[in-house]
Amino acid sequence: MKKSLSFILLAGMLLTCCTKEGDTIYLPNPDEEQPSTAPLVTVIYDVNGLGDRSYNDKIFRGIESAAKKHGFRTLQLVPDSYEQGLAYLETVFRQMESAQDTVRRLFIAPCQGYDEFIRKNNRRLERNPYADLLYLETSTPLEGKGSTFYIDYYGAMYMGGYLCQDYYSSKVILLVLANPYTQWVVEAGKGFVDGFNSMTSKYNKTLKTHYLSNEPGGGFQLADTTALRIYQEAKVNETDNVCVVPICGGAMNAFFRILPKFSYYVGVDDYVFSPLINNYINVIKNIDTVMEYYIDQWADGTLPKHRTFGLRDGATDIYLSQFHYMSREDHQELRQEAIRKEEERYEK
Repeated sequence: MKKSLSFILLAGMLLTCCTKEGDTIYLPNPDEEQPSTAPLVTVIYDVNGLGDRSYNDKIFRGIESAAKKHGFRTLQLVPDSYEQGLAYLETVFRQMESAQDTVRRLFIAPCQGYDEFIRKNNRRLERNPYADLLYLETSTPLEGKGSTFYIDYYGAMYMGGYLCQDYYSSKVILLVLANPYTQWVVEAGKGFVDGFNSMTSKYNKTLKTHYLSNEPGGGFQLADTTALRIYQEAKVNETDNVCVVPICGGAMNAFFRILPKFSYYVGVDDYVFSPLINNYINVIKNIDTVMEYYIDQWADGTLPKHRTFGLRDGATDIYLSQFHYMSREDHQELRQEAIRKEEERYEK
């Protein structure tokens, strides 16, 4: 999905080129008689974010679905490095604050690695009444211009941890977290651990936690060789079947590729099917639906300042395969317990 030139240009309304310093310049399409006045939605992803079969790909789908419905143009940028991402940010902010037309523009930043830049620069957009900013996922609203939202993963992950104790016979549960700084990652991990510890399994299980990076925003990409090493090191005995729970975005693909046949796996963010892997439990983040909702709100001029979504809202959920044996009553009881714990924790 990711293009080698580090950007995806949909709708064919703009051309791009780069200076030797790395700045991206947008030029009118010579085939157009007049510049388009259709609203423009621009997204700058995390480094190499698209193609993760997870969080970023779902954002992409949600934005494209909403844009098609409303007739908006989209420009989706995928930097090759953090420095390139910051250069894209500066270029987009400069264009939005200096625009002299009345074209509505929405900029979306789905990466917490850009937090410092956004909080230092968002007031620049106040010069343009037709420019809006949507920053996700943060529980701290922006001071000044811009909307934010946060998807609370605790409750759905609590269910995932509880079910993992009961469903899988793996002796070792390996909880893989991207880094200890990204809020939703840390709180998702906390939810899983709390759910896992809330019941006693008939199996003698060990829960191990491994962070992929000690850098803010790190750990969302991983080499297959590194994933294999982490998997092997998690075993207590050589014959152990390790169940991997990857709360690490696109890095989950490395684990998915190196798992032995018929290993256990907890899908995170989206359901990824494989006939060779037993992922009976999948913790889903419906970020695509939330993105479509927000663009609908922007189209109506009712973009909220800040919102928190969670299990009760349907922004997160659990998908169990056809092989699960949990009754509807037990499932609903567990779900209500998870919602209660989630809302008590965040005083919703």
